[in-house]
Amino acid sequence: MSSIAHAGSSIYKHVDADGRITFTNRLVKGAQKMQSRPNNAGTRAAVSITPSHFPKVSTNTQQKRDVKRREILENELADEMKLSSDTRRFISLVRNAQETQQQKARIKRLKNKLQRHESNITSLKRELERL
Repeated sequence: MSSIAHAGSSIYKHVDADGRITFTNRLVKGAQKMQSRPNNAGTRAAVSITPSHFPKVSTNTQQKRDVKRREILENELADEMKLSSDTRRFISLVRNAQETQQQKARIKRLKNKLQRHESNITSLKRELERL
């Protein structure tokens, strides 16, 4: 039974001779109509009230914080891009060497490291776009 299709329907509770309980949207002989409360949770807008004792930040202070945050993110992005580039270069050097089981394991670790750097780069760029 779909809750959406029967949202406005009455619900009935029926207990049979063996004590089994059945809920249905149809009136069954001996069933009791269930009382339900309307669900208003989806209709009210969320209200966020800041307490009066909550510290306020001036516009100038917030702008300075935003500038500092941008600088930090840009520095982290530059570091990650350099690490990514270095890791790519190292992978190509390892690949050009004689391929052994140890080299294969090393390449796999380097690829995992490269993937982490690329993921960090993507996250940092997304964070910078939000500023």
